[in-house]
Amino acid sequence: MGDQLMAVNYRFAQGVDLPSWHWLSEFPAGASNPGTSNVYDGNRYIYWAVQYGTTTAGTASTTQLWRYCTWTNGWQFLAGLTAGNQGIDLEFDPVRNVVWLTIGAALTEWRYFNLNSTSLTLCGLTTGAFTLSSAIATVLPATATVGASLALINDLELVSTFDSGAAAAGSTTTSIVSANAPGTFLASIVGLQIRFTSGALAGQKRIITSVTSPTVLGVTRAFGGAPAAADTWVIEVPSDTAAAGSTTTTLVTTGGLPAGVFANADVVITGGTGSGQRRRIGSHDATTLTLAGAVAGNPRTGAWTTTPDATSTYQIVPSSDFLYFLVGNNSTAVWKIDVMATTLAWTAVAALPGTANGGANFMHPASSAPFRLVALRGNGTANIYFYDPGNNSWSTPTVLAASETFTTGASSALMPGRRKMFIQKEGSPRCYILDLVTGALDGAGFMPYASPAGYDGHRARYVKSASGVEWLYLLRAGGQEFYRLPVEWL
Repeated sequence: MGDQLMAVNYRFAQGVDLPSWHWLSEFPAGASNPGTSNVYDGNRYIYWAVQYGTTTAGTASTTQLWRYCTWTNGWQFLAGLTAGNQGIDLEFDPVRNVVWLTIGAALTEWRYFNLNSTSLTLCGLTTGAFTLSSAIATVLPATATVGASLALINDLELVSTFDSGAAAAGSTTTSIVSANAPGTFLASIVGLQIRFTSGALAGQKRIITSVTSPTVLGVTRAFGGAPAAADTWVIEVPSDTAAAGSTTTTLVTTGGLPAGVFANADVVITGGTGSGQRRRIGSHDATTLTLAGAVAGNPRTGAWTTTPDATSTYQIVPSSDFLYFLVGNNSTAVWKIDVMATTLAWTAVAALPGTANGGANFMHPASSAPFRLVALRGNGTANIYFYDPGNNSWSTPTVLAASETFTTGASSALMPGRRKMFIQKEGSPRCYILDLVTGALDGAGFMPYASPAGYDGHRARYVKSASGVEWLYLLRAGGQEFYRLPVEWL
């Protein structure tokens, strides 16, 4: 199974070959029952919190933390957990190298597993190497039960280029038409930067302030001229040189910032005076970033130690300090917490547009919309919503799902780089691919067994190996069976 160790290309032919599910080593401890979740570390391991021992939803039972090695097809036991059920969820934090987890079954407990080779002090707890922390004293703001989900925005998952292509006829100084067909512009890329790499505009860059269709984006600060058809471009995180006149709390930019998008994100000085500093953005207008106030315990907040000047270059990246909690349980509540703060406090953010419940999930589309979060609502709907942390607001894209809906038992996973989401239907072997650009829901074959409708989801995971092979992994609800599907062209 060691796809990380060798290059693999299945060379499936579209319309001819059908990629099949591959059976893997079963989950060792027993049948995976109502409460189960997983997260991938982006390199080798999928971490699993699995509840088993009872098939009754809502009843606490034996829960353990394991990890699965995608290189060797082997399982490793990590820790016993407080008995849980539906509401278990995991989130990998590559900045602090921990796995955050909630425990369901009417509990407000959350913890972290320290993956470091040395002790770690975090959230007021000192936790030994490769050890599960004690319960964090500042409890969850609401019970983690069916549909509960954790999400972490972080910059270590960012890619250097989010999209690339060429301009098409009809482009203007403020409206760029893509020659990519049928289009790849996701509405939530507002805040990223488009930079031309060839043609008369080569080297010029502007921050995206609007996306009017999958093939048309807009900028507020006009380019020096209209791009010619076939001029090439890339989309990346914003970067520029600071303007003279910056103070200890502001960084003046060359302008064209979209309203509010970068609040709660970070600005990093990448060169020149003050190089290496990183600070949280509290607010901004079209031309000025204003730093957030200091948060005790978080060194990346407060004023600059060395004030940037006109020699300073900077980059704007999403903040990795906030952990988000989607309550689920037929609620619209969503909360966030600064995990680096000395005094921990959960803060409510804008309510989800609709109540989340079974089948819900909260995810960070790092490789397509890094300044956003995406929520699959579940609760008998096919709705998705994008959350903008800067403006503390939600948007509701159109989903063309016909009569299909997802609820308790459905599992989902983002497919990074493809701007798509995999969804496995509850009470059925049916699987789907949701295109986040077009909103179209397409069939994606059948998994070997149907998933029981009464079990919480969070059982699917996308994995891309070092050799470039892409997989969807899935642990069967109600059983020990574990398998994967080669993605290939989905």
